[in-house]
Amino acid sequence: MKNFFFTLCFVVALVLNAAAQTGPANPAVDKTSSSVSRLMMQSIGLNESEYIRVKALNQERLTKAAEVAKMYGSDAEMRDARLSEIESGFEAELFKILNSRQVEAYSEFKTKPEGNFLSMVQQVTKTGKN
Repeated sequence: MKNFFFTLCFVVALVLNAAAQTGPANPAVDKTSSSVSRLMMQSIGLNESEYIRVKALNQERLTKAAEVAKMYGSDAEMRDARLSEIESGFEAELFKILNSRQVEAYSEFKTKPEGNFLSMVQQVTKTGKN
């Protein structure tokens, strides 16, 4: 019985440790991705399943963007090129999730200030520096 109890405690500790490590390293990324995903849900008309997938994509996109902004802080040309690659990859994955009506709505959403990728990156990197 003792062995079972200790094994169970060990497994629980491993699971909790793994769960803690999967969280975002930058709280600004989590906050911004959640906020943008909610706005996208309202503007584009996402259902719950789509929202979850889009939120994960947004989190991945903003995490990569924060790394690029930090890495290429002094090289604006390289930073902008990498951010453009990240955005293209994001949109390719996003368009696999959305239907044609939602793609059109996303194109409209991107033109709004809250849908602008570069302002999201600035928000994440500015908050991350504090």
